[in-house]
Amino acid sequence: MLRREKNSNRRKYSINPGGSANISTSLHRATDILACLSNGVNTVTDIAKYCEYSTSTVHRLLQTLKELNWAVQDGNNHQYYLGSLVTQLASNQIVAHRYLIMQSLREMMRMSNITGETVNLAVMLQLHYVLLHEVASEHALRITEASKLLGQIYIGATAKVLLSQLPDAELKRTLRNIKFNQVTETTITDKELLMEQLMECRQRGYCVTYGERIPGAACISAPIKNYMCPASLSIVGPVSRLRARINEVIEELKESAGRISGDIAECFVEKEVIND
Repeated sequence: MLRREKNSNRRKYSINPGGSANISTSLHRATDILACLSNGVNTVTDIAKYCEYSTSTVHRLLQTLKELNWAVQDGNNHQYYLGSLVTQLASNQIVAHRYLIMQSLREMMRMSNITGETVNLAVMLQLHYVLLHEVASEHALRITEASKLLGQIYIGATAKVLLSQLPDAELKRTLRNIKFNQVTETTITDKELLMEQLMECRQRGYCVTYGERIPGAACISAPIKNYMCPASLSIVGPVSRLRARINEVIEELKESAGRISGDIAECFVEKEVIND
């Protein structure tokens, strides 16, 4: 569920001055309504209450969103849901996250040059993590991914870094719905131990795992902050090559992830403007 503003005098958006004010206001309100639909707020009354808009305003904008295929209405329960256009735009994950990919390429190449290992950029989507971009190692013995959908969200450093970025309530709810499987000898299947590791990951700002998903493979991952969903930058390679220089790789990886987080902050961090 979306978090409401604690201060009613604060707005997420500023209104542009001049003749475009009405259009800008409608766009901002429509954006708020779409955000509600994406988080399970589906009735006119509930949306109006959450956004603090009149029910007539919400109803009018929902009708416009329906006409443009941004929203649909169920004829039985009269609730509103995200429409086909949203699904169409989001169906290709690579396109949907193109901005993040472009902002990450320079740091991914930097990490590839420093480590010589495979560098991955990933995001979390509905209890799975998705590989957005990979810079493969040039070594003859290397680890690369055959699929963009990398697997369950609790196995390996990348998964744990993504999970650790969830708010506490959502994290606990997610862990309750995870079915644990022993993929390798070192896969964590204890929920309490996993939670301890996630809290440690939050505190340290990185995670390192050995052989949890792929026997003989090491993974070092760091969070990319300020994005619309949990994201991570990771180094994957044979334990035999990475273990000896693990501390060096960790520091360099944290620096790269921090730079990417800074680069995308202006676009994805909510800006609040205090109204007079």
